[in-house]
Amino acid sequence: MRKTNIPPRRYLQKLDEFLAHWPLVNTALGSPLALQGNYLVANLTTDRGAVNTQLNAVVTAENSRQSAIADRDTRRASLRERFRQFNQAVRAFFPNSTYAAQLPRIPGLSHPMGVWAKAMQDVAEIWNAINAITPVPPGAPIPLTLVGGYTRANFLTDQTAMLAAFTSVESSALALENAQLTRDQIWLPIYERLKQYRLAVQARFAAGAALLESLPSITPAPGHTPAPVNVSASWDPNLSKAVIVFEASTDPDLIQYELRGCFGNRYRTDEEAVLGSLAAGASPLRFETNTGLVASGSRVFYKVYVILNSGNEKGSRTVSVTRP
Repeated sequence: MRKTNIPPRRYLQKLDEFLAHWPLVNTALGSPLALQGNYLVANLTTDRGAVNTQLNAVVTAENSRQSAIADRDTRRASLRERFRQFNQAVRAFFPNSTYAAQLPRIPGLSHPMGVWAKAMQDVAEIWNAINAITPVPPGAPIPLTLVGGYTRANFLTDQTAMLAAFTSVESSALALENAQLTRDQIWLPIYERLKQYRLAVQARFAAGAALLESLPSITPAPGHTPAPVNVSASWDPNLSKAVIVFEASTDPDLIQYELRGCFGNRYRTDEEAVLGSLAAGASPLRFETNTGLVASGSRVFYKVYVILNSGNEKGSRTVSVTRP
């Protein structure tokens, strides 16, 4: 879908600028300014409500996806430990057996759902076969339990929950994409109305009129785009946080830096969340955060933005941190 010059995080701000300007135009003209199809300031007010509702729907969808990712990561780390305990128990108590030979590799933290599903099913079947051994060999721990009295039944419960967690991540990502698409579908015709409004005002007032000087823009602010800063990121085990460090911007119009992050499997500007800010001149130039890094294997992507007093901005290259 076609993008506009205004990012979603500024939709409401931009609409408020036009909504503040339009009544002044009406007063100056002595009658309501109407656009094509008798579109009035009241219609823009209604449209603002629709935009606000859908922006909130996107936030809700983003939060749901982040929660789903956190749940998956937490369960994934916990189950990897149970895989380790199970494999070691089988090797210890049933050495040189078919059970030991059939043990699956512990799935990696980045492996997809299919790899996890097969490994979990392999464990469930081996565990079932061990528990069914008769007669029980002397000293064999049958039924087999792991640390804390963890049984096969517990594993089956976790297996079901793990599969559901993977599915939830996928479904929440799709829900977020749909919410963003709906947001853009709502915004594009409104953006066209803003363009029409600017043309209509420019046609109704003489050059140099105050209302032309204060006419809200729909293009990037005048001025230059700042140069990006160099950035690096790593996991600090002492802080249990990601640490993002960056070089200072030398732009004289610098007003602040922002740390933004994405919690999916890549960085997407539409999905970035502001995780922190630092004013110009701040020291040290570093951000610390554990947002989204809930368990071993959790990964978050970051950019540091340079923001000027004109509102123009530029993001750094993408860096990522994976919690060990």
